[in-house]
Amino acid sequence: MSLTLIDAALRLAAAAVLSGFIGFEREFQQKPAGLRTHMLVGLGAALFAIVSINSFDAEDPSRIAAQVVTGVGFLGAGAIFREGQFVRGLTTAAGLWTVAAIGLAAGAGDVGLAGVATAVVLIVLLVLGALESYLSRTQQVELRVFISDLDALGRVTKTARKTDPSIEEISFESTDDSSEGCLILRAGPKRAEVLAAMISAVQGVIRVERA
Repeated sequence: MSLTLIDAALRLAAAAVLSGFIGFEREFQQKPAGLRTHMLVGLGAALFAIVSINSFDAEDPSRIAAQVVTGVGFLGAGAIFREGQFVRGLTTAAGLWTVAAIGLAAGAGDVGLAGVATAVVLIVLLVLGALESYLSRTQQVELRVFISDLDALGRVTKTARKTDPSIEEISFESTDDSSEGCLILRAGPKRAEVLAAMISAVQGVIRVERA
């Protein structure tokens, strides 16, 4: 089987557009891999599929697809990094891997399947992502950090953001005891225990209470 240049160009364009939808969502969320990265991964995967169809008729074209899956796996690993005690970028890495599959499907001529897969990915990222954020906000745990002096305020804030970069809400209030102040942090239930342990070791922290 040999594709014409027009057929190949249409498949490449479909792969780029479909991958771009997912990449745009990642770009909007300010993730490590954005629009251009996702488009290039999808486009490259489609090109590999087309080359395997056009140039290796006598061979098994699925072997190239298998190599694409492996190669994109290594690429996705570059989007995963550790911040404090937590690992970030797993969703973006999974998205790159899925975009490669969408590109392969489009390059193989199954544009309909690639379109359906793109729609499902967008539902997972947008709808389930919003639901996950909502549940995280409603289940947040409040940590009350009592400190002995204002110098400890900066140290606690720095440690908290280094341990959990997703923390956005930090407030300070005075207490009845003039010798101490109270720093209030809010974090998800899974991260609260780690935060409490890390902050307790900071110089100037009297105690950490979970509200």
